[in-house]
Amino acid sequence: MPTMPQPPSSLLMGPSGGGKTTALATYAKAGVETFCLITEPGGVDSLIDAAKIVGAPMDKLHWATVMPATEGWKALDEMVKDIGSKDFEAISKIKGIGKEQTRNAAMKLLENLKLFDCERCGKTHGDFTSFNHNQALVMDSLSGLSTIAWYLTVGYKPTGAPGEWNIAQNFIDALLLKINSDRKCFFTLTAHVEKETDELTGVNKIMVSTLGRKLAPKIPRYFGEVIYATRTLNKDGKYSFNWSTVDGQIELKNRALPVSHSLPPDFGQIVSAYKRRLSEAGIVDPGK
Repeated sequence: MPTMPQPPSSLLMGPSGGGKTTALATYAKAGVETFCLITEPGGVDSLIDAAKIVGAPMDKLHWATVMPATEGWKALDEMVKDIGSKDFEAISKIKGIGKEQTRNAAMKLLENLKLFDCERCGKTHGDFTSFNHNQALVMDSLSGLSTIAWYLTVGYKPTGAPGEWNIAQNFIDALLLKINSDRKCFFTLTAHVEKETDELTGVNKIMVSTLGRKLAPKIPRYFGEVIYATRTLNKDGKYSFNWSTVDGQIELKNRALPVSHSLPPDFGQIVSAYKRRLSEAGIVDPGK
């Protein structure tokens, strides 16, 4: 059996309402079995709606929800008591508030990477490292992952020391390295954006929204495609959605996609580019 090149990985970033979640369903429309780890409320609803919008078959979509919020009220009760009874210095010295509860989200995230448990079909689909080039792992989104990493580090502690920020950032960095190193499937991470100051140039740039400006510029290095998703209001009062792989305010890059300010928001073009690479390399797809 031939050794298959690693399918492309994509960082899809943009403001809320830019069509990021809707675009995820285009993997399924392209025939790629898609496994979504959803870390934000409303993500499942958006994914189901997306399948209808793009005409994707629902049986190609799988999802598991991993919410940062804890079950019950114990961790928040601890947070309220500490805020109401301690000053800033005392709070900053606390090692963590409710960490026994808040670490559960991180554990559930790892469990679904090791044994994806689909909430739609009720079946388990194995370790993501067993997924092949006809499958895609999606994490929607980095904002939820960042919250999970922060709660894992400090619980509901309302402030953090510099070392604690570094610990949370290192967890995200290590997780993305693991996924991108071991995967044999497509991988996409969605992310919201904000303006950060580039520490090397001192210039304000649009970067992914995550735990601090030191981590934000590191995230794109794990991805072959770094795409900016936009929504534009047309003269007729309707919105158009586009992808961009070139922008003066954002560090974007592309290998499978062309250089353009206006690409259709469709992962099918990345899937097609991958298949074209296989053909050009003379590799016969064993799945056919």
